[in-house]
Amino acid sequence: MAADRSETESLSELEVEVPEDQRPVNELNQLKTSFLYSWGMLETPEYVKKLATLWGGMFALVGCPIAFQTFAPTEQPLEFILSAATGSLIVVAIANLRIFLGWKYVADRLMTATLEYEETGWYDGQFFVKPPEILTRDRLLGTYQARPVLNKLKTTLQGTGALLLVSAIALAVLINQASDADGVYGRGAAKVTPDGIIFSDRVTSMSELYSDDELAEAEQRAQNGIPGYCRDRYFQSLSNGASVCDQLTRK
Repeated sequence: MAADRSETESLSELEVEVPEDQRPVNELNQLKTSFLYSWGMLETPEYVKKLATLWGGMFALVGCPIAFQTFAPTEQPLEFILSAATGSLIVVAIANLRIFLGWKYVADRLMTATLEYEETGWYDGQFFVKPPEILTRDRLLGTYQARPVLNKLKTTLQGTGALLLVSAIALAVLINQASDADGVYGRGAAKVTPDGIIFSDRVTSMSELYSDDELAEAEQRAQNGIPGYCRDRYFQSLSNGASVCDQLTRK
């Protein structure tokens, strides 16, 4: 124990010109004890559990409330779930990427022979050429501690990215399939013209409703006694008619 302490102190003297918090060996120890970066030290199953727990929390507390603003869970369950899941996966991917970049930064500093450091701030950067003893120690730590963690993080990052891509594409396909000819999702109108909303397939313009009673009746039947803007989410939001439309659709 005393010999190890003496060796550590001896090595520290060799890199005394580098501030302690910027020495790669200390930066590695900081990673191991920090809240988020320490996840990288976990075995792969435990690390995946951490990410899954993060995803579940984001899904329940953030993803679902946000998705609810766009998709009705009872009417659009797939869109609702995929939207919440995709948003939550973005947070997980960012967390995974942050952990990966933190470990990569320290791994690169462990493996390099010339270390860049700052004496008092960003404006006075200096370079320190590692003595053979420091270089050997740092590269051993980089090879046997940092790089295995990086390989694991890279695999999980790729898996998270693949899941995010698949869920985003599936959501985009569902939205595209439910979009109307104008490319607007969630709109119940058959056609949207510059002068109004048309639901009947027999009507091509609003002006026809003024001159043709038969077409006007067909349009009325198509609306089912509910104002046209109530069946169009976009125009309903513009008219602030949500409360009125809710009362009409319940009857």
